[in-house]
Parts: sequence; structure tokens; C-alpha cells
Amino acid sequence: MAKISVIVPIYGVEKYLRECLDSIINQTFRDLEIILIDDGGKDNCPQIIDEYAQKDERIIAIHKENGGYGRACNVGLDRASGEYISIIEPDDYIKENMFADLYKIAEEYDSDIVKSGFYDNLQSKSLTRCKKAEFSEDIPTDRSFRITEYPYFLIYHPSIWSCLYKREFLKKHNIRFAEVPGAGWSDNPFQVQTMCLAERINYTPEAYYYWRRLNENESDDLKDYMIPFRRCDEIHEWLDENNISDENILACLYVRELNYIKIVLGMLRLRDIRPAFRLIKLMLKRMDKTLINENKYVDEWHRRFYKGLSKNCYVYYLNSLRKKIISIKFNRREKSVKVLGRSLLQYES
Repeated sequence: MAKISVIVPIYGVEKYLRECLDSIINQTFRDLEIILIDDGGKDNCPQIIDEYAQKDERIIAIHKENGGYGRACNVGLDRASGEYISIIEPDDYIKENMFADLYKIAEEYDSDIVKSGFYDNLQSKSLTRCKKAEFSEDIPTDRSFRITEYPYFLIYHPSIWSCLYKREFLKKHNIRFAEVPGAGWSDNPFQVQTMCLAERINYTPEAYYYWRRLNENESDDLKDYMIPFRRCDEIHEWLDENNISDENILACLYVRELNYIKIVLGMLRLRDIRPAFRLIKLMLKRMDKTLINENKYVDEWHRRFYKGLSKNCYVYYLNSLRKKIISIKFNRREKSVKVLGRSLLQYES
């Protein structure tokens, strides 16, 4: 049994796959089981996977018909035998000491989850930027904790790939990925379930993972406006089924959901407005107004956004439409002018 099973669900990333796989096989921590799942790729990814499997005996190559990110991850979970699980996305890459450092923490604290910082590696047509994404400085690094103590993680991107998960913990609670078409945001329910059920979470602000983004605007990554609503509905159904009603957990999820509404408003087509607004209103109705107004994890911007949406979604939609046509930013950190998504001026301090 390897100490860490690394699961890599792979589809349509021929351009980046070798960089990803090289960063895994060249880890200073050698006791790895590397599970590469070809999710019915149509490019050269299946051939690259077999090539690497021939070179490294730690690699297990699995070829299957296309079933989406969640299904591929579940195939990897079924095959994994390691003490801990890592999930790496095939268009990203990691520092050579990631597994050595995270496993050391896991071993010291017998962690259910070890969470680390990561790099937001933006490589859009108009802007290339790599910056460290960190969570709150208040999160302890010298002890384990539960998510009810430090629920910040539930506000931000799930970033399940900047973690180690104890395999027995996942098995005990039967935590799986939602098997939905494509990527489908199946990492959202997985993150909430793991964080809410873990008894021992450990955190390090050190960043090892390079999360590659090809679009500067998050709305450009969303192809189906229904996806965030479906995953959020599933999350709240699961919370209800498991009697999880902690106010801080809910408040942090509300902030995330408001951010998702903002993303949806930025990508809507005219024909989608009415059905999308119905879903937005249902999401807002589910939120506890008192928590929005009083909980410390909800900042003033999100309170105003919630209040404005509750009054009139159309105002915020028209504002997002305006930003698609022309966007101007002039502040201490950034100066930019974009017309129809094309940068005429771009400067960052």
C-alpha cells in the first residue's frame, strides 16, 4: 500500500498533460500510487498516459468511456489503496515538495484533511499573472481543528486539489463525487461534505499547487447557468439530511452562493433571463436574512448585493451587461480599460 494515491482525471488537455505528469512523478516524496484515468479522450491524452505508464511502475493507467470529471474521480477512489488521497487536475502542476510537506503534517496530526495554499495561475489572452491565493491569517497551523471553528474555506473556491484526504475517512462516510456531465462543479459538494465531516483538519499557508486559469472572467468558464444552482441545491439537501445547521457554515456558503449568482449574471443570454432569475430568487429565499445581515463572515459588499438582488435582479444584470461592453478600473493596484473583452490598457502594481 502506497502512502499517497494520486488521482488524475484526464480529458482534452494534451497541451498541458506532460507538465502535470512530470510534476507528479518528480516529487521528492516517492511512495506514490499514481492513477491516471483517461475519460474517453479524443486527443493524444490516452497515448501520453500509456507512455508514462511504461516509464514509471507507480503509474496505473485506466481507460474508460467518457463519463465526466466526477465519474472519473470515483473510478480513481475505487482503485486507490493509499493511506491518503490527492486529486490533481491534468492542466495544472505542483511543486516537487508538495507531497513530502503535506504528508509530514498528516502523519504528525493524524489528519482527516490537510489543506494548503495555492497559486492562482492566470494565463488568459490578455493577461498572464501568477499570485498566491491564501486563506485567513487567523487559521492555526500548529493544531487540528473542525470547520465550525474556521469556516473560511467554504467561502472560497473549493480547491480540493490543494489537499490530502485520509482514504479511510472518505470510506467511513462514503464520500463520493457527483456523477454529472462534464466538469459539472462536482468538486463543490465533495468539498462541503469532506470539510463538514472531518474531525481533524490541518492547514498550511505554504502554496504548492499551480491552478491554471485560461479565462480572466469567471463567467467565461461557465457554460450552463443551471450548474451552480443544481450543486448548491444538492449541498443544502445534504446539510439537511445530516442535520448540519451551524450558522457560520451557512453564512459562508451564502457568501459563496452570492458569488456564484454574480458569475451567472455575467454570462446570461437574453433567452435565459427569466428562468435564471427564478432560480436566483429561490436561492435568495433559502438564505437566512438575519445571518446575511449579522454574521461576521458576511461582508458589507455581499450584504448590499443580497439586498439589491432581493429588490431587483434586473439592475444587477444590466450592470454586468455594461461591464461586458466596457470595463474601467483605476485604483492603486490596477489600471485597466477593456472594450468588448479586449484590453486597451492593462497595468498591475
